[in-house]
Amino acid sequence: MLTIINEMERCAREKKRGILATVIRVEGSTYQKEGAKCFIAEDGELIGLLSGGCVENDIIEHGKEVLQTEKPKKIYYDFRDEGDQIWGLGVGCNGAIEIFLELYDPKSHPEKCQLMKEAFTTSKSKIIATVIEAGDESKISEKWIFSVEKECISFEQVGEETNQLSRLKKRKSKLVTVDVNTKVFFDYVDPVPSLFIFGAGPDAVPLVKIVKNLGWKVKVIDHRPGFVNEKNFPLADELICYQKSESPDVPINENAYAVVMSHHFIQDQIVLESLLKSAIPYIGVLGPVTRTKQLLQPIVNRYSIDELKLDRIYSPIGIDIGAKHPEEIALSIASELVNVHREGNSLHLKHTKGESILADDQIKSVIAY
Repeated sequence: MLTIINEMERCAREKKRGILATVIRVEGSTYQKEGAKCFIAEDGELIGLLSGGCVENDIIEHGKEVLQTEKPKKIYYDFRDEGDQIWGLGVGCNGAIEIFLELYDPKSHPEKCQLMKEAFTTSKSKIIATVIEAGDESKISEKWIFSVEKECISFEQVGEETNQLSRLKKRKSKLVTVDVNTKVFFDYVDPVPSLFIFGAGPDAVPLVKIVKNLGWKVKVIDHRPGFVNEKNFPLADELICYQKSESPDVPINENAYAVVMSHHFIQDQIVLESLLKSAIPYIGVLGPVTRTKQLLQPIVNRYSIDELKLDRIYSPIGIDIGAKHPEEIALSIASELVNVHREGNSLHLKHTKGESILADDQIKSVIAY
């Protein structure tokens, strides 16, 4: 999503038009689900995929029509029978997708483009309600933005007809029939996740590359100016150098993830304590679990176990893929980040190779170390 956001922001700066294409309905087995997007700038290339590359060229052609007419459009692809042979695709996805194309025009419609930017660049989860069908065609493509609170969201502003759907579960985009003439697409938008890498050693370089390729924001933090610089990390979104023996002052929210890998015991300890006092959901610590226990020893003496929420710590870090080389270890760590972020089911090294640091006897052994 970050690449799409960047392209939309470029279009806004340069007053260029574009087309935002969103999957609003799927049937059967498909490459993407509801909410998947791609973007086509009038002077650029298609960013993002809605299929395995099967229909993107056709989407571009439909996008040209939307640019010309300045009217939104729905397109439908059904790959469940021989009909897709018309396209010469033969994809065999055994499913169907419906896609909504809408104009992105920062020059003529700055308010709408700003609304879209706010929704996609938010640090909090949002739901964008977009009118897909309406008796009054001028209403099509109108939008509202709602904050996601806990497990549900209220949509009363869209219309009284949606009261029966006033609670929509998180992480689920859905096309809703409001009445005989009106359909609204409720699009759950996750903020772009951020990775904070505490440690700018050579083993952080491949991790930055992989995570940036995933479309995440990456910040590298270190107390050594000779390490944390643009030469070593040209892809990083931000480079932060802080004073040795001090806690780095960086804003961390609940949508951030952290990896502690400076290989400097005291600095790792300072950083780990700072992270445990935040709301961050994931703290990966490079190295064996024995070292992590040593890092934790003075920290667990100062805080209650419930307050620290030690289950956020992943040590050893990574998914169990048998990684050995720096690039493989980076892949293992990146896989774990995705697994935690997407609530996947892969096996973590902390479960297969590590020892629990949460059990009472383990905590006692840490304190008594």
